[in-house]
Amino acid sequence: LFLLIGVMYYFFIFRFYQSTDNAYVQADLTWVMPKVTGEVVELVINDNQFVKKGETLVVLDQRDYQARLNQAKSLVTLKEAALVVQEQNEKSAQSSIHEANSGVLAAQADLSRLKKDFLRYQDLLKDGVITRQNFENIQSQYLSAQAQLSRALAGVNAAEAQFGSLKASRAQLLADIQNAKASLDLYQIDLASARIISPVTGKVGSLAIQKGSRVSPQTRLMAIIPDNSLYVQANFKETQIQKMHIGQTVSLKLDAYPSLTYTGKIESFSPASGATFSLMPPDNATGNFNKVVQRIPVRIAIDPSPHIELIKPGMSVKAKVNLKT
Repeated sequence: LFLLIGVMYYFFIFRFYQSTDNAYVQADLTWVMPKVTGEVVELVINDNQFVKKGETLVVLDQRDYQARLNQAKSLVTLKEAALVVQEQNEKSAQSSIHEANSGVLAAQADLSRLKKDFLRYQDLLKDGVITRQNFENIQSQYLSAQAQLSRALAGVNAAEAQFGSLKASRAQLLADIQNAKASLDLYQIDLASARIISPVTGKVGSLAIQKGSRVSPQTRLMAIIPDNSLYVQANFKETQIQKMHIGQTVSLKLDAYPSLTYTGKIESFSPASGATFSLMPPDNATGNFNKVVQRIPVRIAIDPSPHIELIKPGMSVKAKVNLKT
């Protein structure tokens, strides 16, 4: 009778389940590290405390970053004031160009008038109407007008060259302003980073600092276990996963609370055996070969439960998969 019951139990119940006690509770652990170097002047939270996303955890000494920020603001103000002066100089240069062009027009008109007088006096000199002294006088005025026109044109070229130089200086000044504003943004980020906030909602653990500690960007301040991030990693033998697939129901029993039963679902399978990701994976091509059944990590999502707060990462679990689901 017992043998018959055992055979029936195997065919109707036992063979539709796969179980393992090589399973542990895991969580998506979030390590908190500072972005800047500084001394801890205020430790807002305590170890094992529940925190919300955006809540202040630690405050670092901000005096250095505040001074650098003020200096960067002053530099931006100075560069912007220089830009205002630059704009005034450009307006003055444009006025100089207009003035020089007006001088050119006046010199051209004067030269045109004196050229006509020069040609007329030249004819009068040939006819003997005027003396050579009168002709030389008008000739000198004509040559002086030519020189005056050349001087006016040179003035225009000089004014335009000065304006071009100012425009080139303006481009450099605008680049300096952008650089100063970028430095200002960086110092604002550094100042804001001196106040370390929680990136997630969860529970603090492994608090490794105290007030007065000096930290750097490589320092692990604490760990936060986010809410709803618990899952079970069950390491099944490779001979057990043939009929297992994503979505199957899993019964979970914790060694710490054997009277409680939790449920979950298979969420994913590891792309390789656990030995593949070890620091020293086995090399079966060397030495004597002994076949060892490999373990495949399976991620199991835990269903909501009234006693979910009792589950802690690292706890040992016995997982039982229902292959009929």
